[in-house]
Amino acid sequence: VELLHEISTANDTSFFKQIDRNIDAGLKLVEKGLAVGQDSLNFYNAWYLNVPAAILYEKKAYLYVQRNQPKKAITSFKRALKNTVFSDTLREDNYLRRSLIYSGLAELYRKEGQQDSTLYYYKKELIEINKTTDTSLQAISNYKITRYYNTNNQPEIALQHIVRSQKLMELAYFVREENKYDVQDILANVHFKLGNYEEAYKASEKARNLLRAIQKEFNKNNVSELETKYQTEKKEQEIALLESENKIIEQQRKSQRNLLLGGLGITTIAGVFFFILFRNRKRTATKLKELDAVKSNFFANISHEFRTPLTLITQPIEAALEDDAITGIKRQQFETAKRSSERLLSLVNQLLDLSKIDAGQLKLQIQNGNVLSLIAALAESFEYQAKQNNINYELDIEKNATEVWFDADAFEKITVNLLSNAIKYTPENGSVICKSYIENDTLHLSVKNTGVGLTKNELDTVFTRFYKTDDQNQGTGIGLALVKELVELHKGTILAESNNKDWVSFSVTIPVDQQSFKNEVHILSKNDTEYVVPFLDKTLGVEDEFIENGQPILLIVEDNTDVRTLLKQTFKDHYTILTAENGQDGVDLALEHIPDIIISDVMMPVKDGVALTKALKTNELTSHIPIVLLTAKAGDENEIKGIEIGADDYITKPFNSKVLKTKISNLIEVRRQLQNRYSQEIVLTPKDIAITNLDEQFLKKVQNVLENELIESSFNVEAFSQAIGMSRMQLHRKLKALTGLSTTEFIRSQRLKLAVQLIKTSDINISQIGYSVGFNAHSYFAKCFKTAYNCTPTEYAKQYRKA
Repeated sequence: VELLHEISTANDTSFFKQIDRNIDAGLKLVEKGLAVGQDSLNFYNAWYLNVPAAILYEKKAYLYVQRNQPKKAITSFKRALKNTVFSDTLREDNYLRRSLIYSGLAELYRKEGQQDSTLYYYKKELIEINKTTDTSLQAISNYKITRYYNTNNQPEIALQHIVRSQKLMELAYFVREENKYDVQDILANVHFKLGNYEEAYKASEKARNLLRAIQKEFNKNNVSELETKYQTEKKEQEIALLESENKIIEQQRKSQRNLLLGGLGITTIAGVFFFILFRNRKRTATKLKELDAVKSNFFANISHEFRTPLTLITQPIEAALEDDAITGIKRQQFETAKRSSERLLSLVNQLLDLSKIDAGQLKLQIQNGNVLSLIAALAESFEYQAKQNNINYELDIEKNATEVWFDADAFEKITVNLLSNAIKYTPENGSVICKSYIENDTLHLSVKNTGVGLTKNELDTVFTRFYKTDDQNQGTGIGLALVKELVELHKGTILAESNNKDWVSFSVTIPVDQQSFKNEVHILSKNDTEYVVPFLDKTLGVEDEFIENGQPILLIVEDNTDVRTLLKQTFKDHYTILTAENGQDGVDLALEHIPDIIISDVMMPVKDGVALTKALKTNELTSHIPIVLLTAKAGDENEIKGIEIGADDYITKPFNSKVLKTKISNLIEVRRQLQNRYSQEIVLTPKDIAITNLDEQFLKKVQNVLENELIESSFNVEAFSQAIGMSRMQLHRKLKALTGLSTTEFIRSQRLKLAVQLIKTSDINISQIGYSVGFNAHSYFAKCFKTAYNCTPTEYAKQYRKA
């Protein structure tokens, strides 16, 4: 508890995570206790668990204040307030705790510059603390509100409160010197603003004397504490030194006695150990060779099996693309299918190359030519992709006409893999630098990119087959392993370097003289092969501008460009589409636009689909949005996990577009039915409308605001959004999603429903009812009433009384 009490002044954020975990653990226990039945709560007086709950929520709020997260802090303060009332039946209040919470809210709003809210909660704090008998805290509350009035140029009111604070301190049993200093310091400032310079000087002198006394006592305690600590540590060191000396002497005696006896035994054991180790290693090496042979054979066989169906898929696609009659979306879909089949074929070829290398069957096909021209052509083909990703792409390739000896296919795979990896993992506005030159019959190629680097452990394993630094990263883990194998087959070396915060660099050195390959590979003539530069589709990565057109907003979060494009094409006729390439961008777009539904991949960089779902389902702004997860992980267990984290549905890839469209349509329809149900209700009933607890809490908050403000004619959209703590657009989208009404329509609807209740339950004159529920003009009230109920208020009253 003491540790939590210090949160408000802590500067060392290294403790925040642990404190946060401790608070959450405490809340979990308390809420579990409060979850028992009503009778059990009354029988065991378990309502008093609200006391620690209020304290924990209050401390969590202070933690959010230190993290500069005011919205979350306000939410925690208000949850703490709810727990200061033990039960609806007992109505026992914790006035002291409530005053402290109001004080925290006042200080937070003061820090945010919201003066009206600051004063509101200072007054609330005074009301609650005055219900207690703690005169010391009453005095502190009075001088805090004094500081507010004085700062806001109301010194007369400030003087009343500071005088009351002085009187309360005189009555208090114990008052800290620091509080006395605060009172005199504030009193001096108040008198100064009032022009009472003599009184201001007297109070200032008292404050200065108190400050000197506080500093003197502080220094005295510090010196005493340091002296005690020094003497204690000195004695402990002396004792420890004597004990160590005695232990060393005794240990030396034992060691000398056992050394002779142990020497012979160790020598014998070592001989037996090394014999067993040698024999086991020999057996292990034999087994590993057998396993490698089996694995390589498996990859070779399965890869060959893949090539046949891929060929059967590719040929019809290419034939379709040759037909000029196929245009627009159909052509885009065929081109996407072609790129995907080529990608699969490339992966299959890489597996085949690895298996051939393992079996010693892959031989370099050396030819004489200009290797730098090949590297330049390959590197230039990535310029458009880099430009689309806003990457600064620099090429420094030596212009050299010298012909050297190399394997063109191997160099293409090495260069393309390194450059595609660099662009893939370079963030927007980052840089990729490709440099290549020949020196002393050796080719030097380096590819460097900025962004998140690699740790020392990752550098050691980055060339391991199927290794990925992060499960959320794209790729198969084959590319760099193949690059390393090809470089070494080419009698070269590759080195990975990184600053784990800024950049990653891969440096390749390969001999390119004929002598290096004289006895090992077949030499080809120039005419035996040609360079083929891989095609990069320039349509990838181009996104349409978001324009809201009244249709439901669908947010698609998918890191694969082709899948993202396919989903856009599937839904673009009936939805306004937003797209994001990773989970973090998806969360940001969802909070900004409040979409009607979200489709998200699970495996993504930066923030995956699970984290996205948790973030949005636990945020009051977005908790109502249905989320459908797409994943390549099939199986009941994975589907259950997807639903448990809060997703509304879970679909495995490859998916049927008709099934997906139907599920999305059904989720939208469920929302519409809830909206229609609300429009027929007489009063706001959160449990009947909301789907999640957060939605219910939001509507309860709305209901509380309406109960306090609805009848005020000045209550409008701006005031509503400020009271709820959302922007106008966010409140509009949230209410529209839950009720089907805009904010203005919602306020008007609630006023009309209240008017109907007054007509039914009171004898108020019809002409006065409109003014009573917040309408400025009777004519406008009558017009709105007739639009909603197809009759005037007077006609409605006659029909009701007649019935």
